Amino acid sequence: MSGEKTMTTHVTGREKKETSVYCPTGVAITKKYLNISPRLDTLDGKRVGLLWNGKPNGDVFLNRVAELLEKNYKSIKIIKVWEIDPDGTAISNKYSDEVLDRIANSADIVIASQAD
Repeated sequence: MSGEKTMTTHVTGREKKETSVYCPTGVAITKKYLNISPRLDTLDGKRVGLLWNGKPNGDVFLNRVAELLEKNYKSIKIIKVWEIDPDGTAISNKYSDEVLDRIANSADIVIASQAD
């Protein structure tokens, strides 16, 4: 198996166990980000973008996330990207810079989902 390997130690009772975790992609992709937004103090009054990649059940998960957020934050605005911008659904996770800019400019924070 190729890819990056990391070691994790688990303690169960009195026994210590190590687990090997491998990155199945084999290559780490890095991108330098500029102007990263600061962490939000609250979700009250914020626009939360929900980004679904089109895989089965990801929308089910995100719809449930929306319900929970709306229940806990009365002034929150939920933006389901796949409903307002079909280009925001990409199973290959290859979004154009234009689509990513639209998503970033429409929400204060984005929650993405992958499923199967």
